[in-house]
Amino acid sequence: MAPGRRRDRSSVNPCLKYFIFLFNFVFLLIGVATVGLTSWIIHEKDKKITSFIDVVLDPSLLLLIAGCIATLISFLGAIGALREHQSMLTAYSHLVTLFIFIQVIGVVFVFLFYYDKSIFISLKIYPDDLFKDAIVRYRDDPDQQDFIDGWQKEMDCCGFSDDDEGYKAWNNNIYYNCTDENKSAEKCAVPWSCCVLKDGDRLNLLCGNGALEQTSSTLLNNQIYTRGCLKAVREWVGSNLFVFGCIVIGVLIPQISKWQYQR
Repeated sequence: MAPGRRRDRSSVNPCLKYFIFLFNFVFLLIGVATVGLTSWIIHEKDKKITSFIDVVLDPSLLLLIAGCIATLISFLGAIGALREHQSMLTAYSHLVTLFIFIQVIGVVFVFLFYYDKSIFISLKIYPDDLFKDAIVRYRDDPDQQDFIDGWQKEMDCCGFSDDDEGYKAWNNNIYYNCTDENKSAEKCAVPWSCCVLKDGDRLNLLCGNGALEQTSSTLLNNQIYTRGCLKAVREWVGSNLFVFGCIVIGVLIPQISKWQYQR
């Protein structure tokens, strides 16, 4: 051996070592970029968080949280693999394990929500009450408003409830409720995203006017979607169980495989 040349005493397969490093380094860059961008967006719109629903229905906050998690985990994985730092790799492995566990718990809750809602009641978890605040605060945050409109439009639903009268939840909004005290021009209306639009129809932002005082269910069903969005999600899960299961397996298997490699 030439003088001054050090022997590589690494006990880790170099291919595996640099694969883990590069894989996590890419996600580290994505995480840092996401945190920076979303932090700037939240600062610019002067976001104020007053309830849990402000986080759930705000894409920028959700992306910020995801970016922070990705940055932390990827940093530990990239630097730990490159430097072969046992403590960092151990922390990385534990965090990945926790993240997989949380995803599994989330999937279990989705299936429980579809098959047996009584379990949520016994656990004192009421999704309807959780999203009621979103109806009340609909106009407070443009991003949250766009998120709700997008959800209602894509899922053909109206309001956040698990029944066929979800549209009535909009009576809780100060602009749409049908009370005598409401002097808004949108009194007794629902958002445009609740409206039934057929192919070729032009969007009318006032299409939901008078929906909350409509007595004919036939006329109402031709004007707006009446089912709540939680029921729409439950029905979607029920009609796409195979697709949903494949997506879950496709997401979890690579993570579990990587976790086993790291251990």
